[in-house]
Amino acid sequence: MIGQRIKEIRNNNNLTQEELADGIISRTYLSLIEKGSVHPSTNVLIKLSERLNCSVNDFMQEVSHFRYNDVEILREIAYYEQKMEQGDYSSLHYFIEKEYEGVEQIPAPDSGRVHLLYAKYFKHTGDRRKLTIHIDRALALLATVSINQAYIDAVILKVGLLAEEEEHEASLDLMEDTLYTILRFSDFDLGVIRIMFEIAQCYHECGEYLTSSRFVARIKKHSRMLNIDYRRDDLSLLEGKNLAMLGKVKELESVVSQSRLPLMQLLDSYAKYRNGNIRAAEEGFKNLDSDPEMIRQDKVLSNIHEELEERLGFI
Repeated sequence: MIGQRIKEIRNNNNLTQEELADGIISRTYLSLIEKGSVHPSTNVLIKLSERLNCSVNDFMQEVSHFRYNDVEILREIAYYEQKMEQGDYSSLHYFIEKEYEGVEQIPAPDSGRVHLLYAKYFKHTGDRRKLTIHIDRALALLATVSINQAYIDAVILKVGLLAEEEEHEASLDLMEDTLYTILRFSDFDLGVIRIMFEIAQCYHECGEYLTSSRFVARIKKHSRMLNIDYRRDDLSLLEGKNLAMLGKVKELESVVSQSRLPLMQLLDSYAKYRNGNIRAAEEGFKNLDSDPEMIRQDKVLSNIHEELEERLGFI
């Protein structure tokens, strides 16, 4: 009971375990106290109470079943969502320590956003097991309301996991269901474009280049209508690879001419080679400025590079 009270008062003071324990006991020992695994000495209780601006007697009171302040929680969720958008993961462990996922009063969609934050954090730290647990929980909770950007973020994270396991069919099922649901309410939304991009990528990985190409065309159309430029370089590269694999070299040359992406140099050389402009293809391939590792990691680009190396004789 004392441990639960200490944790409750600590949370009310917006302190982390590290901040409360600093200079008194170790964070690990404080964690054990809060879990009820150990009983602290009177001296420790006095020092903790001084830092928490309360009396030792306050630790002896029954744990209140207080309702968390919804506004404060939502403010914190939004704050850490913004932090992650900026690529700042360093302080998220403070948020995780508050264990909001265990608060029953938080509505399901907001709890889903909490689990999504955890999932993004564990993706960043490389903890695949915890990422899987939290992304599945986020999807289940966020699915209780109409599809929003948080749900789409969760879908894309899940698709990334499935792609690593080469579960392309499961990826497509999830994305196409999501896309169908979105399109029931709106044809012109950034969420539609984000999901269609992932579908186009997945079909490309499956070798379904025509289907992937058709989704790329839809993305470009929606982007024009929304007057946005979503992942321009990635979309151009995907379009170029699809065209190369479909043998549409004239269209490929047109796409390549509109991009300054280094990897497009390889596709440019390939298009020139296939169009019979061997000298220009040799010159472009010889002066290739693309990252060799990125080429090796991409099946299509790697195959194209090997073919040109064999045909044109350059390493």
